[in-house]
This record gives sequence, structure tokens and C-alpha cells, in this order.
Amino acid sequence: MAIPPNSGATLQSAVSQMLQEVNSDVITLQEVDLNQERSSGVNQVSHIAKLLGANYWAFAPSLIGTPGEKWSAVDSNLIYTQDSLIPNQAMYGIGIVSKVKVKSWHRINLGRSAIGMPLLVPGEKRAQFIYVSDEPRSALVAELENGLSISTTHLSFVPGKNVAQLRKIIKWLPSIAGKHILTGDFNLPWGVAAKFSGWRDLAPGATYPSWKPNIEFDYILSKDIDADQVKPLIHEHNGLSDHRALSITIT
Repeated sequence: MAIPPNSGATLQSAVSQMLQEVNSDVITLQEVDLNQERSSGVNQVSHIAKLLGANYWAFAPSLIGTPGEKWSAVDSNLIYTQDSLIPNQAMYGIGIVSKVKVKSWHRINLGRSAIGMPLLVPGEKRAQFIYVSDEPRSALVAELENGLSISTTHLSFVPGKNVAQLRKIIKWLPSIAGKHILTGDFNLPWGVAAKFSGWRDLAPGATYPSWKPNIEFDYILSKDIDADQVKPLIHEHNGLSDHRALSITIT
């Protein structure tokens, strides 16, 4: 979810702010647009790669169309990269941008809940309840040349479904080589994702809502890297997202 356009924030300002706080080699992304009218038709993952000076990127569409409007699910393991011919269709999904050479990309589909839920959506002035239908979910992995495999996902907000999706990812990831780091918006509060996965929470802390965070929905997890090997950071509110960005520096 994004903050209203009158915030004045842009992808460029958000990335610039983040890079002032940490020099990122890999950025993982959720809720990103491609060819969407609401975001000026920009390939947001490719645009962030250019801002970062990264040669490698991938976008895994969860759906064709626009969330909350007309859309169809992506049932295949579709991944667009810097080498792909991109069709002129509106899409929405997750992405990864990397300065480190990517050996291969991997994707798994996680399905969606058949039912939605009424959600309390916070605003900067007041919160409101809205009924939200669930959307297809997936996970994307960048298998890097340096021996790390970085994953991202955006799990369902429906209780129980998000746990099943997380467990499916955890069961699947060992089939991919490398030391694993799993990132994303898990829609699971306060360390629950670490408990259900059995992986270490490398950047614990509240990330949502970004202007006054009091819930941990976003995680960086690993079974291969210890907490004393990283320096975690929860970034400042950038005006663009209603979640605060997380990062770790591996020391």
C-alpha cells in the first residue's frame, strides 16, 4: 500500500534516502507495479535498479491487471528480468534488484485465500475498516554468485493462510543452493514468522504503519546467518510506503 500522491515522495527520493542510510547491494520489493496507470506506467523494479546502479533485477507478477479492480492470476512460474521482453500489460507483484551477479532466478506460487477479510487500515489522521479480497501470492529467489540466495515474498493477510504459505517457502528453499536469507511483508506480527519458520529474525522491530510503527510485519530471516554477523537497521519513514524498510549489513 502506498501513501497518497500528495506526500510528494517518489521512488527516486525514497531510494536516495535509503542509500544515505546504508549502501545496499540487494533490495527486495513487495507490492510493485509494472505498466500501471496509477504509477505512470513505470517498470518500478527496473527503475529502482537504475537508481541503485544495479545490473540485475527480476519481477515476478502475482497478477495481470490492477489489484482491487480487474485482474487475473498468474499460474505459471513467470519471471521478467533485465534480459526479458516486457509485454505491454498492467501487472503487480514482487521484485529483487541486485548489484551482485545473479546466477539464476527461482519462483514458487503460494496460492491465495478463497475469502477476504475486513481490515483496519491506518491513515495518518484516522483508521478505517475496509473489506479486502486476497490476491495470489508467490516467492522469488535470487541465487547470487557470492553464495547467498536472497528471497522475497508478500504473504496473505488471512490468518492461517499466511502461516501455510510461509511453511511452503521454508520447505522449498533448501532445494536451491546457497546460504539463505528470506525477506518480505509476512503479515505476521511480532516475531511469529520466526517462530513458525524456525529461522532467526535478523532485524526485529516495528515497521508498520511507517509514520508511527507499532507492529512487526516485515522480516529478514535466515537459518544460515547468525544475528551477531549482521548490523540491522529499520529505516526512517520515506513518505512513499506505509511500511518502513528493513536492512542488514553482513559483517
